[in-house]
Amino acid sequence: MGFNILFENFDLLMDSPNSTARMRELILQLAVQGKLVGQDPNDEPASELLKRIKAEKKKLIAEGKIKKQKPLPPITEDEIPYELPQSWGWVRLGEIGLTQTGSTPPTSKREYYGNDYVFIKPADISGQGVRYNRGEGLSKKGIEKGRLIKAYSVLMVCIGGSIGKVNFVDRDCSCNQQINAITPFNDVDFRLVNYNLASPYFQNQVLTNAPSTTLPILSKGKWDNIPFPLPPLTEQKRIVSKVDQLMQLCDQLDSCQKKAATKYESLNDAALEKLLSSKTIDEFAGHWQFLCDNFDLIYNDPAHVNKLRQAILQLAVQGKLAPQDPNDEPASELLKRIKAEKEKLIAEGKIKKQKPLPPITEEEIPYELPRGWESIRIGNAINMINGRAFKPSEWNTIGLPIIRIQNLNNPVAPYNYCDFDVDQKFHLKDGDFLISWSGTPGTSFGAFIWDRGPAVLNQHIFRCELYGDSFFRPYLRLAINAQLDEMISQAHGGVGLQHITKGKLEKLVVTLPPFAEQKRIIAKVDQLMHLCDELETQLNQSKKDSEMLMQAVLQEAFGTEQ
Repeated sequence: MGFNILFENFDLLMDSPNSTARMRELILQLAVQGKLVGQDPNDEPASELLKRIKAEKKKLIAEGKIKKQKPLPPITEDEIPYELPQSWGWVRLGEIGLTQTGSTPPTSKREYYGNDYVFIKPADISGQGVRYNRGEGLSKKGIEKGRLIKAYSVLMVCIGGSIGKVNFVDRDCSCNQQINAITPFNDVDFRLVNYNLASPYFQNQVLTNAPSTTLPILSKGKWDNIPFPLPPLTEQKRIVSKVDQLMQLCDQLDSCQKKAATKYESLNDAALEKLLSSKTIDEFAGHWQFLCDNFDLIYNDPAHVNKLRQAILQLAVQGKLAPQDPNDEPASELLKRIKAEKEKLIAEGKIKKQKPLPPITEEEIPYELPRGWESIRIGNAINMINGRAFKPSEWNTIGLPIIRIQNLNNPVAPYNYCDFDVDQKFHLKDGDFLISWSGTPGTSFGAFIWDRGPAVLNQHIFRCELYGDSFFRPYLRLAINAQLDEMISQAHGGVGLQHITKGKLEKLVVTLPPFAEQKRIIAKVDQLMHLCDELETQLNQSKKDSEMLMQAVLQEAFGTEQ
C-alpha cells in the first residue's frame, strides 16, 4: 500500500482539520479488517491458534487459576460485519482472554485502601495511556475484596458518558465497576487487543450493545459476546508493528499541528494588539491593511475572526474608526436632551424618579475620548421594561409569537404563541430596542434591535425606551455589545442560566459620540464586518478544500473509500 504518500503529503495533512483523528480511525479500522499488512501463506492460521487458546484455558481451569464459565454461543452469519482474510477467524471477545468487571471495596473499611495496587477509574483512561498516580489505591487486603487486573490487560470504560475509552495497563492493578478488563491468553498480543477495541468497528459494537438511555451501560456479558477478528499470531505482530509506525506518524502530525496552532495564535494576538493600539484613524487604517496583506500568515482558523470582530467593536466605541467632524453637534448637547426628556417623563408620571446613579470614574473609561464625545450610564439614557412572565400553560400554537431569549440570536428557533390580550407595554414592533439580561454567556446576553414584526415579549428581556433620540439605535446596540465581557462578568447564577440585574445594567457605561458620527461609525463597522464575513468564508472554504485533498491522499495511501 502507498504509505509513502502520507510522508510525501505531510504538509497537506498538517493543514487539514481533524486529519490525525481521521487517520487514526482509518488505521485501526484497516487493521481489524486485515487490510493493513499483507498475509503470509506460511503463517499458522488462527484456527490452530484457537486450539492452543482452548487448551490453555482448560489447563488454567484445571489448576484453579480461573473459573469455568458457561460456553459462549457460536457466532452466526448475521453477526459477521465483514469478510476476513482466509487465515483469520471470528471469535467472541470472551474467548481470547480472562474478562472481569471491576469492583470497589467498601470505602468505610480503611484497611482496604493504601498504595499496594493502583486503583483505576474511568477518568484515568485515555487514548494517550492510563494514569497511575491519581488518588489512593488498594492495599493487599483490599485487592482481595476488589479485582486483581494483571499487567498487560486491556481496560475499557463500559458505563456512562465516557463509554468506550480504552487502553492497556503495564502493571498489576485494580479498577472500579465502570470498567471491564480482558487479560489475553498467551497466543493473543495484548497490543492487538487494545488496537482492536479502540477501532471504529468495536466502538460501534459497544454503542450498539449499550442501551440508549441517559446512562449507557454495556454489561460484561454483552461485552464478552462481541465478535472479535483474530489474525494468526505472526500477523498479529506485523499488524502491531505497522500500527505503531503509523501512530508515530500521527503523533508527529499532532505535534506539528499544535506548534502551528500556537504560532498562528501568537501572530493573531500580536496583530490584534497592534490593531487595538491604534491612536488615530490613520493608524488603524495602516494596521488594518497590514492585517489584510498578511492574512494567510496570521489566520488559519475561522474562530480567530470573532476576536477580530470584537476588536473592531472596541475601536468603534473609542472613536478610532470614523473621522470626527468639528461641525457636528457635540454629544454634550445630546446629554442635555436626554436629561430634559427624562425629567419631562417623570413630571408627567410616565416613569418613576430613580435614585441617582453614581458619577462615572476615570477607571471606567480607560482611554481618552475624542473631542465632542461624552460617556453615560445606560440607566440615564434608557427606560428598561421587563417582558411578561408567560407560563407554559399559557403557550399556544396560534396568536402573536412570544419572544424568549432563545429566539433573539436564533431566528429559526421555534416560537410559542400568545392568543389573548396582554398589556401594550409587552408588545413589540420593528425597531424596538431590546436587552437580554438572562441566558448563557456568549449566546444570549446583549442588545438587539427587533425586526421580525408584531410579537409579545417574555421575561428575561428588557424593552428599552430611549430618551431624547440622542442615540442612533445601531450604535447603542454596538456600544452595549462591545462590553459583553463586562456584562458576563457581572452575571450571577448557575452553570447554565445566568442573570444580570437591572441595577448592574443601569450602571453599565457607554460612550456617546455626536449623532452624525454615530452613523458614520456604524457605516464603517458594517463595511469591516462584511470584510470579516468574507475572510471567515475564505477560511471555511480553505478548510473544506484541505479536507477533500486529505481524503484523496488517505484513499490513495490506504486504498479505500473515505
